[in-house]
Amino acid sequence: MIAAPLMHESASTSVPFHQMITNHLKKAIITSKRRGAWFSLDRREKSLIYLAIRLNVSYRSLDLLRALTSVLKKLEQQGETIYSWLQRGTRMAWAFSGFAVRCGNASAAAWRNDRSYALYLGAVFSKGAFWRP
Repeated sequence: MIAAPLMHESASTSVPFHQMITNHLKKAIITSKRRGAWFSLDRREKSLIYLAIRLNVSYRSLDLLRALTSVLKKLEQQGETIYSWLQRGTRMAWAFSGFAVRCGNASAAAWRNDRSYALYLGAVFSKGAFWRP
């Protein structure tokens, strides 16, 4: 008895299961590169995803699915962390810069556009709940 391939039924077409996973991996790469999380992966993790996309893999191996899932979880966690740090840090950089400019430091206006400074502020002040802009 031959099992039918898993299919996802949509309104007009049916998409094979392996194609859905491949599309999800492609989207994960694009969004993680935008967030900067992709560049924190090591070579083996990136290679695993690239090979799963380029080779016509059927995704029947449980070990392969577990490995892909762990890499995707890592991307999600790092992407959300870096993004939230950058958001929080940017708000703090604007607040600190505004205060410093009002106190007479005219060069402090450049702090608002310094991404490294914003990321640092977000990372340092994300642990405690003592100041939330």
